[in-house]
Amino acid sequence: MRNALRIALFYVIVPVILIVAAALAWLQRDAHRPLDAYFSDRHGKLVSVSVTDASQSGNQDSRFLTLRSDSGLHVSLRAIVGSDADAPLPVLIILGGHRTGSDAVDLFGNVGEKAVVALDYPYDGPEKAKGLFEIVRTIPLARQAFIDTPPAVSLAVDWIGEQDWADTEQIVIVGASLGVPFAALAAARDQRISGAMLVHGAADNRVWAEAQVARRVDSKILHRPLATILHWLAYGPTFDAAENVARIAPRPVVIIGARADERTPAGQTEALYAAAGEPKQLRWTEGLHIEPGRADIIAELLAIADELLPFQTDN
Repeated sequence: MRNALRIALFYVIVPVILIVAAALAWLQRDAHRPLDAYFSDRHGKLVSVSVTDASQSGNQDSRFLTLRSDSGLHVSLRAIVGSDADAPLPVLIILGGHRTGSDAVDLFGNVGEKAVVALDYPYDGPEKAKGLFEIVRTIPLARQAFIDTPPAVSLAVDWIGEQDWADTEQIVIVGASLGVPFAALAAARDQRISGAMLVHGAADNRVWAEAQVARRVDSKILHRPLATILHWLAYGPTFDAAENVARIAPRPVVIIGARADERTPAGQTEALYAAAGEPKQLRWTEGLHIEPGRADIIAELLAIADELLPFQTDN
């Protein structure tokens, strides 16, 4: 009876191990495949713009709209422009955290003598997946959103280039937290972006992922393997922040770290700065990692952004 049970377990366990190993091998290979041709094809040509909301508050015009490409790609964004400002204006493109998206423009208050355009990630799945089935179903949607974000940024730059209020020689991309690797790659690929500001991000995506896993999983032995799988799922090699930030030069880059950042591993801000080419600047905010509810940190970041905008647009 015991031998029969062992044989049965053998024929169950071995196939499972082989299937898992094959899946991981495929995932690793897929994560490393070249995507430049995909990015170009997916960008396509801007064919339609639909405005779903337009309003004015004080001296600012706000619009929420959706851009569509002939490739099938679509991206939602929100733009705020000072109605009293003298055009053409420098433009900040914002890529924030995964739950901030186009709402990031609300953090700016009065945008002053500039325009702010914040993008939603092109993700069509549920905000919070519940249950194993929904999590599994969400994975390919999230992976699609990862590789659709750089062409979505380029589609937004296409639209910005058609606006009378936009100075197309002064388009700066701002990546905050999760947005850092996306912003670095978008700037590296699209020469129309004149500068980049990378806020509270890491040079090594896998190390950053391991820090996030450690915040949620107690077992240390699982941290590295889980982080590696997450790294592959998110096309980490393509979005290598250190490699891509180096490709932005000679356009200016500003790296901003948080002195008490609880999410970015120690030394990662300095490593990202070291990887960037000249011209570049390194600045620090006091306190913790950027979050929508941390008003003091956001105010400090906005002050830095205003101070260094000439550095990023005049070089």
